[in-house]
Amino acid sequence: MRRLKYFLCGRFFPFALAALLLLATGLILIFWLPRLLAPIAALERVLALISAVAVCCDDSPAEFKLPRAVLIVLLPWVGAIACLFFLVGEKEITKETNGNAQQRFPLSVLSENLSALPACAAKTADYFPVGREMYLSLLADLKRAKKFICLEFYIAAEGLFLSDILDILEEKAKSGVDCRLLLDGFGCALTLPSDFQKEAEKRNISVRFFRPLKFPTRSSERRDHRKIAVIDGQIAYTGGVNLADEYIGEKIRFGHWKDTAVRVTGGAAALFCDLFVRTWDSLGPDRPLPRFRHAGGNIPCAVIADSADETSCRAGRSALLKLFAGAERRLYVTTPYLAPDTALMRTLETAALAGVDVRLMIPHIPDKKLPFLLSRSYAAELERSGVKVMEYTDGFLHAKSVVSDDVAFVSSYNLDFRSLYLQSECGIAVKQKAFADRVAADFLSVWEGGTSLPARGKASEIFGRVLRLTAPIF
Repeated sequence: MRRLKYFLCGRFFPFALAALLLLATGLILIFWLPRLLAPIAALERVLALISAVAVCCDDSPAEFKLPRAVLIVLLPWVGAIACLFFLVGEKEITKETNGNAQQRFPLSVLSENLSALPACAAKTADYFPVGREMYLSLLADLKRAKKFICLEFYIAAEGLFLSDILDILEEKAKSGVDCRLLLDGFGCALTLPSDFQKEAEKRNISVRFFRPLKFPTRSSERRDHRKIAVIDGQIAYTGGVNLADEYIGEKIRFGHWKDTAVRVTGGAAALFCDLFVRTWDSLGPDRPLPRFRHAGGNIPCAVIADSADETSCRAGRSALLKLFAGAERRLYVTTPYLAPDTALMRTLETAALAGVDVRLMIPHIPDKKLPFLLSRSYAAELERSGVKVMEYTDGFLHAKSVVSDDVAFVSSYNLDFRSLYLQSECGIAVKQKAFADRVAADFLSVWEGGTSLPARGKASEIFGRVLRLTAPIF
């Protein structure tokens, strides 16, 4: 009896109990699992059916539904639960943004070939073929600010670029300039310290993060991918450049970082100011910024923008379709990520078959391996239809630009599903031959140093086709 008492109170008893429970569980499974297989399988089929119906009823584009359906088929239980999780996340985002949807700009005619783009005018439009030039110009404009500075970027990272920006904002704030910095919660999750917002506000710089990561929403997809800088509502910058040192050549990643940006003044700048204000106000009340009339300038242009709470009727996708379909002589496209939907693919192929000089440039050095392989798969298909394709070899190609005859479009839009359907994006299309010629000349100078697509074997072709099922994910 004493030995039993010592055993029950000793340190070996928990291990013995655990072993006994494990043995009992094994015996139960041996005798009962065969009887449970049929009910478990039936329950999984019911869950899969519910998930499939929910996916079909969702208002997402068809290209988004196919990968989810494949997920349900290939991954029992896990696939169905993941699809339901995605849909719940979408509903949460809809509730979050309900009542804050951004008003679209009025539609009017920009040109005969590019109708129904949101037209405005700019006093000046300057093109920057590299991020360094944009950086120097932006710093000079920030130092001259009199009323307010509004910055909206997907990524901000510690380094020279961000440090210079913050130093100028701190000095301008001391003189009464209203300084605001809007950053994406996902894009900056690993690039800024956790106390960044607190430290910036000590310097009288207002900082907000767009949708900080929060379970269980799909906040990793619905991001603010815009790049906007507005000074006093009179000057605006946009393009592909983020507030990080690789964009201005201070930090080397993958070699030379090729990017582009645009500086506009006049009515177009006021529209970019409106874009910033609408996103800023959607995150909570704050002191108002002055509004400006959309007047001034004689350079026809169109500010194109989408917000992350919209999936259908996207302005950027519509603008790209019009630019591709409207080209009669030349169509030059650069993008770091190529995963367009069927309509954009067919429009590019049709332009090439119609005799338009269609050229596409993508990276040769990847920053992300799977999106890179995906880009090559789509590019190879376009090349077979007559589109000329080259890869940028000097470093990483991050530029996002289109030249369609005498219209040039510089933006934050990648030619992939995230930019086309999910994220907040923006850009400007400028209808001026001199401006379009500058963008085209930059494109051709880069084109001359590029390399052709590598030969693809049957295995690579099959892998690329299978990988396309994941295109809406990447």
